[in-house]
Amino acid sequence: MLPETRRIFLPAIVTLSILLVLTTAGIILATTPNSIIIVSATSSSVETSGYQLIQYPLPNGSSAPFAIASDPSGKIWVAEQGSNQIASFDPAFKVFQEYSIPTSNSEVSSIAADNASIVWFTELNSNRLGEWNRGVIKEYNVPGTEISVGGQDQVQSCGPTAVVPNGSGRIWVICIFSNQIDEFFPVNDTFHSFNLPVFESGPAGLVFDNSGNFWFTAADAGMLGHGIVSQLVNNTSNGITEFPPLNSTYEFTFQESTSFLGGTKNVRSSLPTPSGIALAPDGNTLWISEHVDSSFDSFNVGSQSLDRFWTSKTDDAFGYSVSLPNGIAVDGHGIVWIAEHYGNKIAEFDPINDSLTEFVVPCCTSTSAGVYTLTLGKNGTVWFVEIFGNAIGELKPDPSPASITLQLNQNPVQVTPTRSTIIHVTLIQKAPSNYSSNIQLDVSGISSTGALAGLQANFSSASMQLVGSQAGTSNLRITIEPSLKPGSYYLTVGARESAKDVIYSTILKLVVPAPAANQLFLYGAIVGGAASVVVILFLAFRLWSSRRGLRSSSRLRRRS
Repeated sequence: MLPETRRIFLPAIVTLSILLVLTTAGIILATTPNSIIIVSATSSSVETSGYQLIQYPLPNGSSAPFAIASDPSGKIWVAEQGSNQIASFDPAFKVFQEYSIPTSNSEVSSIAADNASIVWFTELNSNRLGEWNRGVIKEYNVPGTEISVGGQDQVQSCGPTAVVPNGSGRIWVICIFSNQIDEFFPVNDTFHSFNLPVFESGPAGLVFDNSGNFWFTAADAGMLGHGIVSQLVNNTSNGITEFPPLNSTYEFTFQESTSFLGGTKNVRSSLPTPSGIALAPDGNTLWISEHVDSSFDSFNVGSQSLDRFWTSKTDDAFGYSVSLPNGIAVDGHGIVWIAEHYGNKIAEFDPINDSLTEFVVPCCTSTSAGVYTLTLGKNGTVWFVEIFGNAIGELKPDPSPASITLQLNQNPVQVTPTRSTIIHVTLIQKAPSNYSSNIQLDVSGISSTGALAGLQANFSSASMQLVGSQAGTSNLRITIEPSLKPGSYYLTVGARESAKDVIYSTILKLVVPAPAANQLFLYGAIVGGAASVVVILFLAFRLWSSRRGLRSSSRLRRRS
């Protein structure tokens, strides 16, 4: 998960001259050529559907790979948070080369390479931006911002959590503590800091669009942000907007802090804890991961519309009820790749045919691999970290002799409350004649964990075995409960193949219409009529009881 947001205040006695230096220039803290011995990597591989999943354990003594990036030459770069190093991995020779970060316990939290193969990384604990260039590491203090708390002026440190080089040769840094986005100029080692308009919005991910402007996620505010670079002004929020995307089906309200001294306001949003963000080749679609649920989103920049999709359920594997999608990237074909942090899977989503394929990462007996971030490499490869597995992984295209696709006889489908519909699901397996697979069917969507809420989904056959190039069928009955509000829902209908540990899914669009006016009148009449009958019966009972009581009193008086 994103590092916990912490408030680090410098004492008020920091002099104005030091503050001016910090806010106008980067200070080179170290220049260190400190390469560690080259280490050849061992590996293990698993055949999956269309890919070979290969794992490379880190060298002995190295731990907690937290972030990953690729450079133009095809090398893979890793931020090793546990051992305070950055490492390069050469896929051609299967070799690691590691470099110690000069500042101890820096908590390196992100890594990226620019067009010149210079590598940049952020140090959360030491509040620095690191630069690796031909084996030499430099570190720069990232400026914070001056704030007033209880009448005292203090400096809020940046808390650099992400770094993104852009095509113009400048480096952009996300400051989660000071609620800013910074621009670093390598030509003169200076920073510009741009304030975010929403207090404590928690910037998490950033991507540049085709116009050279940027979009970012505001994890703590449930918002997206947009920055127009030509309008940015140092130490102001000029040119930056933040807004909560809305989808009427998933709209919720939460309280947002408005200042360090207290105060809140209600905000409506449909985007809980957005984290990673990536731009599709069309230049108009943003893909967003939600690092609190089991869902991910597409946002159309032109129409401002938001759609939510679900991964498969975790089934509480290793005690995790949510998959926590985090790292996200889109390749040149528009395929969306997602690292499921707790779900222990790499997901491949094709928005053209609404297919989702999830590759389970083999790892440890008592915990997940910790698939947190990913990056796209050369030749269609996908690279990812395994925080708890102390390894990096590669998904390498390798046509598999076996694959499964799901087909639905109707999509989208409209179902009204208290009604049911049956959808025919066909599984088509392409495989050698001697290949046998065991399949388990399931549906996820709607709730934060992907467990269905407000509807029931039952298969006539939830498990089946397919041999060779064989097709299997099952009927999916969907029943809508009255509690499910009208709207459009995307359900993930999946088939888990046990031999390869791959989940093949297709997306079903479910439309729950709002009751028509005549239906509302009918419902009202029924409810009103039922209520009238209850009232009449109650009054009749009271009248009967009172008369009976009078008779009883009269008898008692006569007896006395």
